[in-house]
Amino acid sequence: MSRVRRPKIFTAIFLTLIFTLDVAAQDAGKFVYRVLPNNAFKVGERLKYSLKYGLVKAANTEIAVVKETTMRGEPVYHIEYTANTVPIFDNFFKVDDRYDSYLHRNALCPLYFKQRIREGKFSKDEEIEFFHELSKANSVTAKKEFPIDVYAQDILSAYFYVRTLDLKSLKKDDVIPLKQISDEKVFPLDIKIRYRDVLETEIGTFKTVVVEPIVQGTGLFKSEGRILIWMTDDDNKIPLKIAIKVAVGSITAEISSMEGIRNPLTAKLEE
Repeated sequence: MSRVRRPKIFTAIFLTLIFTLDVAAQDAGKFVYRVLPNNAFKVGERLKYSLKYGLVKAANTEIAVVKETTMRGEPVYHIEYTANTVPIFDNFFKVDDRYDSYLHRNALCPLYFKQRIREGKFSKDEEIEFFHELSKANSVTAKKEFPIDVYAQDILSAYFYVRTLDLKSLKKDDVIPLKQISDEKVFPLDIKIRYRDVLETEIGTFKTVVVEPIVQGTGLFKSEGRILIWMTDDDNKIPLKIAIKVAVGSITAEISSMEGIRNPLTAKLEE
């Protein structure tokens, strides 16, 4: 019997926002990267989370905007994501994941993406170069090219792109129609506004907007269960908590520390 490969929980829990905007293709001969406003993050931002299975802490995760550099002559942010199980869990299900994305500073789309997944007996490596001016990408790992939408996102850069959107103007049940890219394929993904909430965390109490990614077809989260994300209801839009319901229980990622935040945390309530 062939083994059905299911999405990996530790990958899915954080990399919830895997998608790309529907935009009109530009004339490749006159291609100029778009300029989008970013008032959500900056170099030096570092967010740390505790990942829990039920009430038990299983792993530490971190997302950081490491530096600003250039790639192919374009300005980019170097962004890193890491996840590692705590020592007691290493004997049961060891996790050692790392993702790197080089996000265009103005267009907020990736020029290069690399992932290294080590979760239990499962491993995966992927390296992709994005050529938006040609509406294609090159999988270095698979040694093949594949078509993409202009400004397509990788699974890490998409997380930062969504934070630049105007969520304050959206109401309950409003939907942002997007796309996700996985394994050289594009899948539809809706981001649905569920409700506003007040969330207590170990670093304070915050006003939040709760969103739910809804996969319309086969894709990363299709078989894993419902996902809800609590984001600060201010200009930073920092994910404070991610909860996923699965057949064997619940998994949550809760923020444990933050530094290098771009804007005042106006969503934080006085204590």
